[in-house]
This record gives sequence, structure tokens and C-alpha cells, in this order.
Amino acid sequence: MSTKHTITEYPTGLSSIPYASFLEIQKFTYESAQKYAAENFNDALGSLGRSKLAQTLDSAVDGLATVYGSGDTSTEKGKINLYQTQYNVARTSSRKSGSNNKKVDINTADDSTKIELKNGEVTTVGALKKKKQDMIDKQNKGLMASKCMLPLPNEFQYKYGADWNNEFKLGTLALAADEAYRFGAITGAGGLIGGTLSYGANKLQTGGNVPGADQATKMVQGVVDGLKTAATPFKVESELNPKNVAGLAGLAPNENSIQFFERMQGREFSFRFELASRNKQESNRVIEIIEWFKRGMHPGSKNGKGSAVVLTFPDVFVLTPKFVKCGTNGLPLGDPIQHPMMPRTKLCALTGLTINTTPFGQLQTIFDGSIPIVTMELMFKETTKLTRVDMEGASFAEKDNPVQLNSGVFSRDTGQDNKPEVSF
Repeated sequence: MSTKHTITEYPTGLSSIPYASFLEIQKFTYESAQKYAAENFNDALGSLGRSKLAQTLDSAVDGLATVYGSGDTSTEKGKINLYQTQYNVARTSSRKSGSNNKKVDINTADDSTKIELKNGEVTTVGALKKKKQDMIDKQNKGLMASKCMLPLPNEFQYKYGADWNNEFKLGTLALAADEAYRFGAITGAGGLIGGTLSYGANKLQTGGNVPGADQATKMVQGVVDGLKTAATPFKVESELNPKNVAGLAGLAPNENSIQFFERMQGREFSFRFELASRNKQESNRVIEIIEWFKRGMHPGSKNGKGSAVVLTFPDVFVLTPKFVKCGTNGLPLGDPIQHPMMPRTKLCALTGLTINTTPFGQLQTIFDGSIPIVTMELMFKETTKLTRVDMEGASFAEKDNPVQLNSGVFSRDTGQDNKPEVSF
């Protein structure tokens, strides 16, 4: 596959414009994303991808998909590979005609010739050729591109959030650190008073051994209720307790609470792009880009049927702001670099896609029905959360024995200059 089919740009040639700032959006199938994470990320997802467990899970998933009629393990994965494999299989597969089986060469056979593929599907030579050509056409249109380059929007924000919501209230326990003797006295007195009151209440409730206890309990409760009514006949007063009494004196209990770290929040990114078409070619490119994101956002199935019981995950994306670095002569110096003041992302799910065909509040079309200006809003959410390890220059390297399974290790890059570096 040529480069022009793996990368789509708006406008054309964006990545070669001197001093251009743009957003490189790389798309992966979920399966290939796991392999990418295994090679590039030092986190749980990367560790899983480098483990034997990943191979076991992959085989189990294929088996599950087959059981539910949602997969075809006889063909390679990926749409282009799928039809390419069927094409090759068709050339060597047998066509059942009564009791006679014979090979069918699709290069010479008539388009109406029926053939049986390796997955058991029966089709015709012409239909198979058309499927393959359709996939090639999609590839040529950029719908199967792996990267999309778009100019950086006018507004680019990114933020980090951490949850410290695990609250622990020390209360009077904090006294133990400052005044151990006083803490002991307070807790001892509190325990004595609380125990006495609890014992008395229990006696009243259970009756204890006091003759006529039940009647006595009712009498005591009646007295208590009567006092409450007498004190607040309209029930407009607050409860009389030590906390409220202290409040009247301008005092409040000190909880001596401590906030513990709980978790990092996942990062979310939102972009708004204005896509203007000056000619038919650019209009087609805008449609192509919108379709590229639409298809990547939605799930699929391994057998290519929407009625499948089990669906495959949608594609995931890696976002990298890029900058075209130039020399003193104003000409680009090699390939674009990561933007010096903007972070890249880990694997992101596309969680929102909004296309506005009337950004000025009025529908406008040109002679062929194309819309000259549309806006596209993309919302991404990272699938894994960051740790400091992600930002400290860890890199993936192979051990001396490349044959050994799980030989990959992450090592901290000690050759970096002592200067800030934007990572994630």
C-alpha cells in the first residue's frame, strides 16, 4: 500500500508546509492497538499485550466468535486481507458439481462461475472480484488510511485531574499525637459516660429485673415526650446537643480529616475543525475525512454481518500534535516533529462526533450540491490513565535473546538532556 493511501491530509500537503502546526491522528484496530501498546506503553495494557495471556485470550475470543457465528477464523483479519485471502483460496478451492470436483482459476473463469471459499461461503467469481475491487477503491479514497492530518484548531486545551476523595477523619484521635495523656483521659471519660448511658437505656428497654418495668418504661418515655413538647410546642427549635451548644459559643468541632489519593482521572480531548472546500477535490476530501472518523467510531463484526451476536470493538486513536521544523532558509528539516509545547496521547476512544452542515445558521450549497463549509467536532477519551512512569522517559527495548517470549523490557532513558520534555 502506497503512502498516499495510508495518510489523508486536509488540506493536501499540510505536513510539508513550512512551520505548519497540525494534529496527526493515527487509527488502529483494537487488536493492532494492543500490539502498539505492548511496544510503546509501560502500563497495564502494554504488559498484557506482551504476556502469553494475550495470545490465550485472542484464541479464546476467536473461538467465542465462531461459536456465535460472528467470526471466520479461516481468513486473515482485516478487510483487505480478508478479500485477498478469499481470492487466493478461490483459485485453489474446489467447485462442487455433482460428484465431480474441479479447480477453478478465477483469472480465466467466467464471472458467473460459482466457487466455494474456504469459509464455506458460496459465491461467484464476478462477485469476489467486485468485493476485492470495492476494498481497493476504499483504500484509494483514503477510507482505509491509517493516519489523518488536520490543522490544529484555534483552541487547544488539555488538563489533568486527580481524585483525592478517600477522606479519613481522625477526630479526637489527632490528640494522640500531640497530648497522649489528655487523649487517654478524654477517651476514657467518654467511654465511661457512653457505657453508663447505654446500660441505663438497655435496662429501660428490656425491663431488667425491676418490677413493673414495662409500665415504668412507658411512664419515663411519656415524661420525655412531654418535656420535648413543652420545650418546643411548635417544633421550630434545633436539637439540643453538645455540637450545637458549642456553636452558640462560636466553636466548631475539628474533624482533623485527611484526604488520601484515590485515582487519576482519565483525560478527555475535544476539537472543533472548520473544513472549507474550494473545489470539487477538496469537497471529496472533506467527505472522505468525515467517513473515515464515522467508520472508525462504530463497531464491526468479524464476519462482516451487522446481525452478528458478538461485535468487535471500534477503532482507537493516538493523537500527536506535530510541527514542521525548518532551517534558516525556511525549508523543512526532515519529517515533522512532535510539537514542542503540546503533549501526545495514549490510545483514545472516539466518544463523540458532530458534523454541522449549517455553521452559519443557513444551509448553503454550490452547483453540485456540495456544502462549501462544514464544522466537525471530535471528542476523545483516553482508554488508560497516566502515571509518572509515562512521563519519565521510559523506552521499550529487547533483551539479548530476541527468541525468548516476553523478552521486551522497559528501561528508563538516562541519555536525555536535563531539560523539560513534553510527553503525555
